[in-house]
Amino acid sequence: MISMPNTSRPLKHCCVKSVLLVALFPLPSCLDGGQSIRELPPDGEDLPILEQFSRPHSHETRPMQLVIRDPAMFARFPFQDVAVDFEHEMLLIVTLGRVPSDQYAVSIDRVWREGHKLQVTTTVQAPAAGAPLSMASPYCIAVIPRCDLNVVGFETTTPQRVRSWSQSEPALGF
Repeated sequence: MISMPNTSRPLKHCCVKSVLLVALFPLPSCLDGGQSIRELPPDGEDLPILEQFSRPHSHETRPMQLVIRDPAMFARFPFQDVAVDFEHEMLLIVTLGRVPSDQYAVSIDRVWREGHKLQVTTTVQAPAAGAPLSMASPYCIAVIPRCDLNVVGFETTTPQRVRSWSQSEPALGF
């Protein structure tokens, strides 16, 4: 009987090292809204906008662009409830801050990969000339597949901000 050298130990040791490296240093990925991880989209490819909500009143006094990847951060905002599975999805939020008309609107038009980052285009619709004055604070929320890439121009932490929950005091002399 011919005896073969035992090569399984070095191979097993190599496999264990590879698994540990992948676990410690995962490659950036995106989730497709389902249960499985999908590869990053090719450079220039869009990520789908799964849902989008736009409303005229966020009560935020300044413009913000936020990426939210967990329910604890989302709970800090007074926006409408959005059904989101943070294991597989994330939110992009754009607020315009305080504007002089409730006819302003903002939308998220496109999200795509550019190198090691995500890019986002938005559109702001201004009211027609002569629109009635009515203070508003428009916002938009887009639900997209969860992705570990940085989103250009979007903050990942809660910014310092002031909310306006009640009517402002009138200026002196009025």
